[in-house]
Amino acid sequence: MMEADLIPVFDYEPQVEIPQQASFWMPTEDDIPDDEGIGGFRGVWMILNEPQDFTRRVVQVESEYISLADRVTKTVDEYEIAATVIEDGESGSDVPDLLLSRLRDEAPELLELAEDDERPLQGLELGVAGISYSLSTIGAVPVASCRGHSGGWSELPVVCVAIDEQRCRWMQPLVEATGCGFHMSVGREEFLGIDAPSIQHMNQLAQAVLSQFNGRTDLFDKWLDLDVIDNRYG
Repeated sequence: MMEADLIPVFDYEPQVEIPQQASFWMPTEDDIPDDEGIGGFRGVWMILNEPQDFTRRVVQVESEYISLADRVTKTVDEYEIAATVIEDGESGSDVPDLLLSRLRDEAPELLELAEDDERPLQGLELGVAGISYSLSTIGAVPVASCRGHSGGWSELPVVCVAIDEQRCRWMQPLVEATGCGFHMSVGREEFLGIDAPSIQHMNQLAQAVLSQFNGRTDLFDKWLDLDVIDNRYG
């Protein structure tokens, strides 16, 4: 791993071609639960067909907070703590006094979040929230994500997604252009992994997806009827 500023940038060669063994599996309405995600991942939930305007706000907020984390941190450990504060609020971390002071000067709203307040990144992690919502907006289904943690389930920023071939091939040049890559999800081969050397790369991919899509629902086949799900669980 290399460090560019304080945000980790991993030195590896992303696989920009879609894996030949990709299954392009997509869930049906019957596969969608009402209170959890799919694929056996822990602590996840469904993010389905999010409106573009809402997703654009998530992506923009994420970009601003990535810059914030870079500005206020002086060590890699501080970056990890700042990212957790951005994701969960002050109560989620033991924040050193100097870092706390910098955050208070630049983003006091993060330190004032009550436990039941809406999180800036909708409960997802910094650097993978934007791409998760962007995938949802184009009709794919993000099923798990991680910004990358040493010793965690992924050291790299990654999102696992259920996606059809049409959307995947449309995304491939965007993945390549932003320095991201693909891989097969080990043990969960129905999902495709999208990874990146850093959370900056992931946010750039999220921006590229939204810009290229630009609300054009005619680009892709519709595969999921949300009314069926709403009626079932509403």
